[in-house]
Amino acid sequence: MKPLLLVQVVAIAVVLSVRVALVDGAEHRVRPGESPQAVLDRAAPGDRLVFLPGLHQHGLSKHRAMLYVEKSVEIELQEGATLKLAPGVTQVEAEGEITTDQDASKKLDDLAIGGQFDLSRPAVDGPEAYGNTIYTIVIDGVGKDGQPDTFAWGDGNIFDTPHKQTPITGDWQDLSHGVKVRFGSRTGHSLRSLWFVSYDGPEAYGIRIGHGRQPHYIENVRIFGKGTIDLNASRNALPSGLVKNINACVLIHGRVRNVLIEHITMTDTMRSVMAYGEHTGAFLAGGKVGPGESFDAEDITVQYTRTLNPQGSGYLFGHPSFRGHIRRVRCNHNYMETATTAIEPNFNLDGYEVIGNVIKSGGQAIHCWRHSRNGVIADNLRIHDNTGKPVVVVNSPTGWEPPAQPVLRNNRNHLSDRSHR
Repeated sequence: MKPLLLVQVVAIAVVLSVRVALVDGAEHRVRPGESPQAVLDRAAPGDRLVFLPGLHQHGLSKHRAMLYVEKSVEIELQEGATLKLAPGVTQVEAEGEITTDQDASKKLDDLAIGGQFDLSRPAVDGPEAYGNTIYTIVIDGVGKDGQPDTFAWGDGNIFDTPHKQTPITGDWQDLSHGVKVRFGSRTGHSLRSLWFVSYDGPEAYGIRIGHGRQPHYIENVRIFGKGTIDLNASRNALPSGLVKNINACVLIHGRVRNVLIEHITMTDTMRSVMAYGEHTGAFLAGGKVGPGESFDAEDITVQYTRTLNPQGSGYLFGHPSFRGHIRRVRCNHNYMETATTAIEPNFNLDGYEVIGNVIKSGGQAIHCWRHSRNGVIADNLRIHDNTGKPVVVVNSPTGWEPPAQPVLRNNRNHLSDRSHR
């Protein structure tokens, strides 16, 4: 018998520690219509919440989640139980959010937004915008001999900028639908510096563990069962997908360790599972951070789950807009159907497995994106694609540190590969 990889040994230890820690706890049954947050708040560390069969439809509670977890607990979704976000809970908001590319070559990041976005206008259609409105703003001219820099902009599909060569005045400048922008400097920008401004819905979560900067670790949490978490994205306004906070059926954020998610189904969401750390330092170009405190997530296992998400994505581990560390992640033996990326090892992820997953995706199957390291990606199968799309892609945006090359073994596109690789 071959010796187990160290990360596999750690995974087994984590699963056992979670189950042993929770085996003696009391059981609390959650009936349809009953507040799961109220039940959990009454529970003691080590107890188990059991969602009984039926529709558990709720709005948002603590930290924008239907259920916020801050103690050791088991959460079982019995077969036939669905934890679902109620329709219309989130609406498009008039306050915009700026997303900057933070490319290391960007000299100035000085865009501000103002005005009042007109909520009465119809939303832009298209998968890139998730039904919301996104402005694309790009420096398209660098002034010479005292002339100002210029920018192009558009409010349709992302990257479309039909309005060209607008001189920067240094004051508020009108765009459309009540939106104004202002640059802090008239000159000194890098050509092709890029910003997006999103007018969209706020974030929402099914089950959230940690709020990012909790001072002590939340540990030994297990989410399991044959039930479903449904974020009801079809009937709620969503974040744009370009902003910092987006929706997930399960979010693990900050000082959280020893989490096991298994067997459940996740559907109609932007992401099924997200996990990342948090950092208080200033965010610098190219992924670097200034002095601050790091709140790290550790020892996360997602296995034997189903993601049925034909309009969204799957699993995200690590996040460039939070920049804490995430260590020892296992995403193994899951089944997923997604419109875009299914599994994404991302920023500041150190030590991970992606093994034995079956993936049907309209985008990337497994995308190692930005800086991650010490990964093993093996025995994953991409199905329902005869166009030759790769199973694994490893790269990063311009100006960011690329991922360390993971160990790759026997990842196959079922219909396109003529031999194993």
